[in-house]
Amino acid sequence: ARKLDEEREKIRGEAELKVGEAHRLKDLEKDKLIQDLQTALEDMKRKAEQGSMETQGEVLEQDFEAQLKGFFVHDDIQPVPKGVRGADLIHTVRTPMGDECGVLLWETKNTKAWSNTWIPKLKDDMTEIRASIAILVSVVLPAGIKRFGQVDGVWVSDPLCAIPLAAALREQL
Repeated sequence: ARKLDEEREKIRGEAELKVGEAHRLKDLEKDKLIQDLQTALEDMKRKAEQGSMETQGEVLEQDFEAQLKGFFVHDDIQPVPKGVRGADLIHTVRTPMGDECGVLLWETKNTKAWSNTWIPKLKDDMTEIRASIAILVSVVLPAGIKRFGQVDGVWVSDPLCAIPLAAALREQL
């Protein structure tokens, strides 16, 4: 009977160890799942707060287009359709009588960092469209440019100075 009791205790102890180990593994699995879900939630929250880069750029472009149309009522300002290669806005300058004076080509950028690839692309677009002047409106400006200036033959401006710059460039045409 004692031997049977000892064997039962031994078997019970082994069973408790196995059950304890199984629970420990289940707890670790649950903790890992919770950690993974928290990480995914933080990523989603960050992405939701940041918003899509395309949406941010589109908002700047639409706002700027509305400003141009409000200031230059005689001019023809057309967005370049989505999916079509080219700048964002084609601004045909017109006199109050309706005569065409030239074309301003606008590109807007709402990013965190400046890219030197934008200028050659805008110059290519300018040649293709036969625009008189190309202007890049960007939230971030290249080194050496404070509010607006020229970089390699392309005007670069922050959004606050873009409309006054447009007025000056428009008068040139």
